[in-house]
Amino acid sequence: MPVLIATLQTLLAFIDAVRDVPMFYRDIISAQVPRMNQAILAMVDKNPDLMSQVLEVLDRSATWFPTLFRPSIDKAEALCLRLLDGSDMRNSPELCEQAAKCLAALSLAGGKITAEERWFQCAQQAMGTIQQCIDHMMCTGSDASEPAQQFALPLLADDFAVSIPQAADRISAMTEVLIALLTQPTHVDIPVPVDGILGIASRLAMVPVRAGSSKNARSEYDLIPLLTPQIQRASIRIMAVLAIALGSHMQPYLSAVARAVTAINTRQVVSPALNVALHCLLQLYIERYGYGFVMHLPYDLVVSTADDICVQQKTKAAKVTMTASESAPSSKKRGGNGKSRGPNTFGVIESAQATHIHWDDTVLAALKTVLALLQHTPTVFTSALRTRVDSQVLTLLMLFAIGGMEMPFASRQSDAPHRALLYRCLEASILSPDPWQKAILPHAVSAFSAGLADPSTAVRDVCAEALVTIDPIIHSRLPAQLREPDTKENFSNENQVSWMMSDCDNTSIDAVLSGVQADNQSDDEDDKKMQVADEPVVEEVKRFKQDTIVPPVVKKSTVVPVVEAREYNKPLHNQTSQQSAALPPQQPTTSLFNTPAPPAQTSAAEVSDNNDDDDIPDIVMEGSDSEYE
Repeated sequence: MPVLIATLQTLLAFIDAVRDVPMFYRDIISAQVPRMNQAILAMVDKNPDLMSQVLEVLDRSATWFPTLFRPSIDKAEALCLRLLDGSDMRNSPELCEQAAKCLAALSLAGGKITAEERWFQCAQQAMGTIQQCIDHMMCTGSDASEPAQQFALPLLADDFAVSIPQAADRISAMTEVLIALLTQPTHVDIPVPVDGILGIASRLAMVPVRAGSSKNARSEYDLIPLLTPQIQRASIRIMAVLAIALGSHMQPYLSAVARAVTAINTRQVVSPALNVALHCLLQLYIERYGYGFVMHLPYDLVVSTADDICVQQKTKAAKVTMTASESAPSSKKRGGNGKSRGPNTFGVIESAQATHIHWDDTVLAALKTVLALLQHTPTVFTSALRTRVDSQVLTLLMLFAIGGMEMPFASRQSDAPHRALLYRCLEASILSPDPWQKAILPHAVSAFSAGLADPSTAVRDVCAEALVTIDPIIHSRLPAQLREPDTKENFSNENQVSWMMSDCDNTSIDAVLSGVQADNQSDDEDDKKMQVADEPVVEEVKRFKQDTIVPPVVKKSTVVPVVEAREYNKPLHNQTSQQSAALPPQQPTTSLFNTPAPPAQTSAAEVSDNNDDDDIPDIVMEGSDSEYE
């Protein structure tokens, strides 16, 4: 047996190595692959234990060489259907999955009909087989006028106690076939019967509801509640693979999916595995379609999802630890103060009320669904429901923080995925707040800060990321401001750096920056030289201002006459003409003399300071001839 397994693996590796080499295709592939297929199909009858390896080789051969596999299609299909009749579904589900993949690969090999027609025929036969099993369980006939296409499988047993579980196993096997057909890569465009596949999924979801609401008191219906999780999980898997395979093409069918999900959510039978599968389906459709899917869901489904995150809490009674001397008989003595004094015993209360949280897979799946709702469709929650969800998340985190030291280390590590999801739900709730809800930001910051000390690395990473995300909410910043345009010097430096970097690839950044610094130093030296050249002119201007004599203004009376100062200005002009001969002619920007403001009462002959026609303003002097005019 080990020799045969090693031979099959070697043969598969050899064909995989030479299948892309054109020179070997004619001599090896075309001549030996048909013989290999026939030999493997003949060997599996003598060695049933090699079924898994044989199915793998047939799957690869039909996928790589569909034309060469056509002579062996009928025998390979019969071998796959022998495993998909439902008898081996409970004992070896992996083997049934391999048979479904091999049958999907055979559907694309073609034969007497094209690959598209063979694929469509295989899908119709799988759906017809599932419909036959549903009719058998419900004890009804087919509603269609023409019988649906079915696989050539053995008939179900006559005893309903045997036939109904067998029908449920056959439904699971045909579900694997549909999943393999929808996920198998194809080299041609395949028309997918979405209406038919989704109709089969809806009928599977409604089987327990129909059996429970039936007026016929049949004994066959007593077995259906026991098989409800298996039947409805098949429906969930079909709807999940439709979303994965078709993507946006499923948008016209979202209302039908929502109705099927609502029928499954009735929960006539409590099954943790079914609840986990339902939450995973909701998470998948919410993440892919958002409000397009949630708008078709009833609000009771959202409420039940929020209720599933409530974990079971077990309260432990108070535990008192006493010393060993308590068990010994006590001999009371009278002390000096008249009080009885017993032995040195005392009691220590370890935990007055210890709460242990019991996690399960249903809570984990519900947390993922709530996280998807908060991230993609946060407005689906009402204010009351949103408050309840946030309160539950914060309560669980506080219980972890308080009772974390009392729990064993292995238990804390096993709860790390739950804690990480709780922190992610809290972060999503902060990033999409409810306007009518009280702010939970201070409590969230405290929870994230406490999570930085968590023993799990994944939880610490989530808390650190959350603190960085909500930091702009706590410390709001101004938006980015426009920068003022750079000066000409900066533009010239940037252009010079870019030119030097493009001119020489080996030039280092230090050399470029040193060149820029040298240019800056040369510019500073030029500025200093210009300042030295301007120093004589500045000195002459300062000396001119110092030599200029401004006559004082003396006021003795309230009436101040105005005297023209032509005689006084003339020698002053002659005196400064020689000194200013060396200076270039400049128009003074301000007056050489500052005339004080006139008093409140002046004569009519006063000349105003606003006269801009005179180069030098009139000077009011005391004792002049105009004083007595």
